[in-house]
Amino acid sequence: MATSSDAVIQGLMDQTDAIDPADPDLLSKMNEIAQKIAARQRELKAVIAGGPIDDSNLIDPSDEFACEGCQ
Repeated sequence: MATSSDAVIQGLMDQTDAIDPADPDLLSKMNEIAQKIAARQRELKAVIAGGPIDDSNLIDPSDEFACEGCQ
């Protein structure tokens, strides 16, 4: 599993470890976490940029959770 130097993002990624792969809500839980990670990425990038950003080129965190056979 990937790691992040940002505690918020790392905490969200750690939540994925607690999700049971057999959970019927697995996809929705993973999507929710991915959206939260993307929002945090936008916040961090805005701080670095000093204002609003064009976030069209940010990494989609859901890619981290996708299996190679599913891509």
